[in-house]
Amino acid sequence: MRETVKLGVRLMLFALAAGLLLAAVNAFTAAPIARNAQLKADAARVAVIGEYAFEPLQTDTSGYDAIVSVYAALDEGGQTVGYVYELSSRGYAGDVALSVGIRDGAVSAVSVSGHTETKGLGTAEEAPFLARFTGIARAQEAQDVDAMSGATVSSSAVKGAVSQALAHARDVLGVGEVE
Repeated sequence: MRETVKLGVRLMLFALAAGLLLAAVNAFTAAPIARNAQLKADAARVAVIGEYAFEPLQTDTSGYDAIVSVYAALDEGGQTVGYVYELSSRGYAGDVALSVGIRDGAVSAVSVSGHTETKGLGTAEEAPFLARFTGIARAQEAQDVDAMSGATVSSSAVKGAVSQALAHARDVLGVGEVE
């Protein structure tokens, strides 16, 4: 019985030491992890619209279920030159996270930032597919883009998200022509 108590106390001390060590590591790494996540998010925004300052917009996204957040791209004078939409749309094997830049009422670029989809989506193989969205100004035009071969559901997820970004920019932000 005495031996069992000793083993229990030792186990408790090891568990306490491990917990304290994990807490210390978390305290030291939390700031760099957050900074790296912010840098990655900024890089995705820059990839679709260019080097600008980004300011999050508080806007009504009800009815636009793919929109996660919207950012205004600001030039050095603080003027809005475009918008970046961060979207998440349901694909075949999971969610497809992407960024869409909208400038002068049209898509400036689309970038896939994360997915668990078909091989090829999010790699160089999908570049021609994503490039087809550049210059599109109407939500229906985004839906009419031809899908990637072998990735129809994933392509539909991207098309639907881009379409929602264009519709929101037109209907809520007042960007671009009225259809």
